[in-house]
Amino acid sequence: MNRTPVLPLGGFLPQSLVDWPGHIAAVMYTSGCNFRCPYCHNPELVLPDEFGSIPLLSFDEVLARITRNRNLLGGVVVTGGEPTIHQSLPEALRTLKGLGLKVKLDTNGSRPEMLGQILDERLVDEVAMDVKAPLESEPYSRLAGISCSSELIGKVRDSILLLRRSGISHRFRCTLVKGLHATEDVVELAESFGKTITFQRFRPGKTLQKMDTEAFDPEGLATLVSEGIYNA
Repeated sequence: MNRTPVLPLGGFLPQSLVDWPGHIAAVMYTSGCNFRCPYCHNPELVLPDEFGSIPLLSFDEVLARITRNRNLLGGVVVTGGEPTIHQSLPEALRTLKGLGLKVKLDTNGSRPEMLGQILDERLVDEVAMDVKAPLESEPYSRLAGISCSSELIGKVRDSILLLRRSGISHRFRCTLVKGLHATEDVVELAESFGKTITFQRFRPGKTLQKMDTEAFDPEGLATLVSEGIYNA
């Protein structure tokens, strides 16, 4: 007898046109994260005690809604928070794949052991991995909001390598925040990742920390815009 996985969900969106380009997707938001990115726009999932605790949703109930609507969906996105901190994630992905739907995973790449298991079992059809900054302790700590040791940076590197070798569709992405990213950071990432990375525009609003900043000027990143890797 199969047991329904217990994946802590802090939010659910029945249909989205933007979370998986080219797909009409349901979106599951897992609760909890091991990073504290100051510009995070889902602070209630990261620090529920400070930003208003959201009652966790029943995975059973969310699964039932997805099942009822699966003929209208092109897939399911599992995002967060950070999904890979939860040991129940692989079983949850198996359950979603059992519905005959495509699955996309969003991750910060900090847990390559979990990501490797998911990739080996082909439990996802696409992965979007957030790369916060150049892969060095100082800039990564600044953007992730925690102390990023060389060991943690090594894990992020391992996740990048796993994705590149997996044969599974994947995309790297980085949200650029003026004042946190320096121009040389952007140049280094663009040189390292080329067109496999998408730079996303920071949009002020509800964030984990109060951000007195703005997005990078698209005109100042004209080359990246012209190459289609900066979403201005």
